[in-house]
Amino acid sequence: MAVLECSAFSESGKYFGYCGVDGKLKVWETESGILSQEYTPNLHLSSPCTCLTWVASRNSVSPRKRKKRKSDEHGSETDTLALGTVSGNLLLYSVTSGSMVSQLDSGHSSAVNHVAWSRGSNLFSCDDRHIVEWNVADCSVKSKWKAGSERVTCLLVLPDSNSLLVAGCTIGLWDIPSKKLMRRYTGHASEVTSLTLVPGTESYFISAAKNDRLLSAWSLSLRSQDKNAVASFAMEDVATSVSLCSTDTTSVVAVTSSGVLHVYRHQLNGKCSKPLKPKVTVQIATDTGQSKDAVQRIPILGAMKLGSGIIIAHGSPVFLSFETICPKEHEKVVCLVRQDPRKKSTSRDGVVSKVKIPEASDSVEYVSQTATVVTPVKRGKKLKSDVPMEERLENLSLTRQEAGGHEPPRTDSMAHLLMQGLCSKDRKILQSVLMKNDPALISSTVMRLSLQCTIPLLKELVTLIQGKTIASQIAVLWLKAVIKSHAGQLMANSDVRDTLSPVLGLVETRLGLLAPLSRLRGRLDLLVDQMGESNKGNVTGDLGESLLVFQDQDSEEGSGIEDTALGSESEDHWEELSDMNMEEEAEAEGETEELDMSS
Repeated sequence: MAVLECSAFSESGKYFGYCGVDGKLKVWETESGILSQEYTPNLHLSSPCTCLTWVASRNSVSPRKRKKRKSDEHGSETDTLALGTVSGNLLLYSVTSGSMVSQLDSGHSSAVNHVAWSRGSNLFSCDDRHIVEWNVADCSVKSKWKAGSERVTCLLVLPDSNSLLVAGCTIGLWDIPSKKLMRRYTGHASEVTSLTLVPGTESYFISAAKNDRLLSAWSLSLRSQDKNAVASFAMEDVATSVSLCSTDTTSVVAVTSSGVLHVYRHQLNGKCSKPLKPKVTVQIATDTGQSKDAVQRIPILGAMKLGSGIIIAHGSPVFLSFETICPKEHEKVVCLVRQDPRKKSTSRDGVVSKVKIPEASDSVEYVSQTATVVTPVKRGKKLKSDVPMEERLENLSLTRQEAGGHEPPRTDSMAHLLMQGLCSKDRKILQSVLMKNDPALISSTVMRLSLQCTIPLLKELVTLIQGKTIASQIAVLWLKAVIKSHAGQLMANSDVRDTLSPVLGLVETRLGLLAPLSRLRGRLDLLVDQMGESNKGNVTGDLGESLLVFQDQDSEEGSGIEDTALGSESEDHWEELSDMNMEEEAEAEGETEELDMSS
């Protein structure tokens, strides 16, 4: 399983947790925007985190003995992060203490895909095949069952604590006490990555899939027997996080993988046939100040609907900024101009921060388990690390062989460059992008394009197809990728027929010439084969050495000598034979005469 980046806001919106591919957990305070904690779990390289979920737990979760504080006596709740790992274990990290309070193991034999929790319920986790219910108080497995033959990727615990939504490509509603499937929902072609309950009514939930640009809303009412979605929300890219808030109307906040925020408003009451478009689209950019067109885009990593405002986290995983916005509905597209978080962090010279960025060098040494959390040390006591130095050195020497070499190149810059060339109609930029003859790169770039750039790209491809042979062949690959990724949009647009009419005419013309060209090619193949066979028959120099060589002597002297020699021998022979015959005949005649006389 590929390790992905995972992030989430806490239930109150006070903290934002992020865990990247390096296996390190980072926690920000949203009010001040300061990286308050950074935690490196043991064996974070060989067993990195795969998912995280915020859990509001009691202080009694920690099995370690420590002195009770006044806050503990009242039984106050603390913000805790539940982390799933590749090895199948669950880690519970307390933000209050800045350390790992417990570890849940012996439940999964493979990587944990998702962790779910609801107030008043137990903790649930899933791998590819099994679902595990955990008893957090004693760190044991309460129950475990198999959810069919489909791969499980996402869970959602309902508020009644007796029902659980289990999602793969399809979504099933399970009864927790009896472990029986009560209902199944179908509609996603790929694996579900997010399940969010609509608050307030608690009779609807929204799902997001891996390669689906639609958010689907489903009904939880047992009276409704419809297995399909009751409503859908259209996006320009795949959703990475979804947040909801329900008052009079349901507000849906979705962040896409391209770093764009969409806000939807809809009252879920019955079935809606058409996909709903966003009311407001929010983007963030920064002005570099170098030229008029030098505008850099800042991606939005997460968002949470909290009251009337929306808390957003934008920037990079290293430099993050947080702010609360209240977009107005009459503005369809909102572009916020903000300072680059990297420049903002370097300009804070006089501000005292809890986190100090160390200087990178060739030699790496671990000082403590949580280097960013400053804790007072009493006199006479030494700092002790929970992880031995031998294990830390082993972590440093681990190599990630599962990655299989270098990572593939990212296509974010290619998609942005193509969108910039289509907007500015710059031939140099378009030629540098559209002349890439890589099907995988073309498909990834087209999938990241916004919906507004599809028709301009289609017009450019139609022009290239009518040109030279090499450009036409590459343009055909781009056209196939555009039709495959944006087929729904192209079918809904009536102007696409006029745009593609030159291509259709060119295809019909070339199909008309296909039959004569095939016949001509067949005849040329026959002629070439016949010429080859004839050339093979005339070639004698390559047959090797001859078995018999005859030499004809044309000299007159030699022929005369042979004739005289042959002639003398034949004449002498015939003379001898004639003499012998004459003697035999004479003897025969004498014998006959003697016989006659005697008689």
